[in-house]
Amino acid sequence: MPTIGFVLMMLGETGGKAEEAVNPMVIPVDLALFSLIAFGILFLIMLKFGWKPIIEGLSKREQMIANQIERAEQSAKQSEALLAEYQSKIAAAAEEASQMIAEAKKDAEASKARIVAEAGAEAERQRQRAIADIQNAKDQALQELAIKSVDSAVSLAGNLIGKEVDANLHEKLIKESLDRFASQN
Repeated sequence: MPTIGFVLMMLGETGGKAEEAVNPMVIPVDLALFSLIAFGILFLIMLKFGWKPIIEGLSKREQMIANQIERAEQSAKQSEALLAEYQSKIAAAAEEASQMIAEAKKDAEASKARIVAEAGAEAERQRQRAIADIQNAKDQALQELAIKSVDSAVSLAGNLIGKEVDANLHEKLIKESLDRFASQN
């Protein structure tokens, strides 16, 4: 900080003493005293009017920062709780999905077994029906064969004997032949 003498000298107010050299190491007493008084007055004014608002502002700022830290900690705890809850819900949903898949597989296997059983039963019914149809066709063929063979035998016997066999006897012979033929098979 320049001294008052130096400033005055620069302005040319010293009255011809411009040639004097100013020693920067020497502190003028009057300037030091004036600076000390000004600092003291400024300190007292600041102490009276400025210190209290500064302290209050710092206290409010400290309280605000403490509140923000507390809210941040609460938010972090809530976030952790929500994260844990969501993770448990995701795990439960995954478990439910796997149970649904297992149940669907079980239902599919049951449906497959039921369809196979129904197809097997239907195939067995068709086989039994085919066997019955074959048996009926066989019986009808045998019956026709028996009728034709009896007719041929009666006609041959009639030719041999030379007379005709009456119709009642003819039917009786057919019936006996069919019974014998059925008992042999």
